[in-house]
Amino acid sequence: MPPTAAPAGGAATTTASTPLWTELERRGEKIDRFYELPEFLERLVEALRGRISPAQVVEVCNYMSLYVQGGLDLQTALADLARGSREGAVRGLAERMRRALLAGHSLSSAMERSKQFPEVVVNMARIGENSGNLPTMLSDAAAYIERIEEIKSTTKRALIYPAFTLAMLLLTVVFWMVFVVPKLATVYRNMDVELPLPTRMLLAMSDAFVSGWTWGLLGLVLVPLLFTTARRWRGLRPFIDRLAWGMPIFGNVIRNAQSAFFFQYFALVYSAGVPIVDAVSSLVETAQNRYFRARIRRIPEYLRIGVSLRESFQRCNVFQTLDVRMIGIGEQTGSLDAQLGKLATMYMQRVRVAVELLTKAIEPLLVLVMGIFFVFFVIALLAPIYELVANMMSQIGGQG
Repeated sequence: MPPTAAPAGGAATTTASTPLWTELERRGEKIDRFYELPEFLERLVEALRGRISPAQVVEVCNYMSLYVQGGLDLQTALADLARGSREGAVRGLAERMRRALLAGHSLSSAMERSKQFPEVVVNMARIGENSGNLPTMLSDAAAYIERIEEIKSTTKRALIYPAFTLAMLLLTVVFWMVFVVPKLATVYRNMDVELPLPTRMLLAMSDAFVSGWTWGLLGLVLVPLLFTTARRWRGLRPFIDRLAWGMPIFGNVIRNAQSAFFFQYFALVYSAGVPIVDAVSSLVETAQNRYFRARIRRIPEYLRIGVSLRESFQRCNVFQTLDVRMIGIGEQTGSLDAQLGKLATMYMQRVRVAVELLTKAIEPLLVLVMGIFFVFFVIALLAPIYELVANMMSQIGGQG
């Protein structure tokens, strides 16, 4: 016999005093009791589970899209995913979403309640529900996340070599300052010669490293932590994003990536049949860069008062002339979705090129920094020896 479920927060409805309970005990049947966890425990369990990876988000979206396209319902898709997935996080997410659907929530609401899906995916699922095109929107959402992760992984791979080189350079400098230079300092001070300025600077730096290495390590830990905290703080986030937007090399990657995400998402939403005002309104809150978000926030207002889409984009002063021109062409010819797709493809390519240029710009800069350090060390270490030899030669010449 199946177990008896209890109402939320209570014990099983069947009690020992009922004839049914007595009869089941006589037959040797077992009655299971179910209790609802307190809310704080449920939140603790959710926090311990953590967030699923973008690749797992793609897996869930594609799984549901294939099932719905095949004529099956979401309940069956999520039940099969909960049983068949090898990832425990995916199984737990599918089971929680299935229960949310049983409780009467929509798919987009279940996604939002799970707090495991990006806002873009939730919005696209909601658009698919409203337009009756859920399978396509789920598939497009998965493809969109894959493109984003491709750009992120390309950027990370490009920065691995410069980051490794910089780390090795810092470790080398620390080793010399802490272990090598202090031993040479004793020799230099016993030479009875006036130490040149580079040597005095090197010895002072070495003394600072030796006496304050704990503060240095603490700084290496605190600086990234403070930067991350400041970037999440609402008061400083727009300022930091504005600085990042205007940077010469790194800012080029940010601008192209943000434009690629914007036009790609705009093309997907518009092709799904969403009105332009609603499509742009949903785009505003998904922009990751706060400066870019602030510039495009007034586009829906312009559209509501009758301003054309081309003019609305031009008034933002954040899009390039080519972007505005192509949007105007698409608006006049009725091929806006095609023009948006072209812009998204163009900016995706620009992101790849910008990442390659970033790598090529960082490598010469690191070589230059390493060369400066090498020249400084050579001058600082050899100058006292040169002074000592010069003094000895002058003394020999004076005696002769």
